[in-house]
Amino acid sequence: MEPLAIRPIVPGDEDLINAFFACMGGDSRALFNRHNGNQNAALDFCRKQDTKYRQYWMAVLDGQMAGMVFLWDLHTSIPCLGIAVREDLRGKHLGRQLIAYAQEYVRSHGMGGIQLTTHPANLRGQSLYETMGFRRIGTFGATGEWFYLFRFTND
Repeated sequence: MEPLAIRPIVPGDEDLINAFFACMGGDSRALFNRHNGNQNAALDFCRKQDTKYRQYWMAVLDGQMAGMVFLWDLHTSIPCLGIAVREDLRGKHLGRQLIAYAQEYVRSHGMGGIQLTTHPANLRGQSLYETMGFRRIGTFGATGEWFYLFRFTND
């Protein structure tokens, strides 16, 4: 088995992205890829590479996409995060590695933190976010999703 690599999504990754989303189970599709929204956004990024406002990375393991993390609204001081891990690889701390990667990117670019929303039923995700320093600070709009915020502290 080759070691895990986290790298930017680039043109030519369309097949890896499509295969990743094709193996998502029903809960993952409902929580992360409703109406194929995140799949289409990843494919759009793959084609356009519009890194001024967003950035996408994939985790690659044994030649397959094992997970992804992305940041939107990079023109703000607190961009939005999204993350997904292949279901057969959950529990192996891949999500932790992906979030840490995004946190380091945000820190190294002088931003103040990261925000995200998650469905109230996403208990596994909520546990991960909280162990990575995110705080639940309320609900988000009419969807009722939980709103999380991670702020860098002055070291």
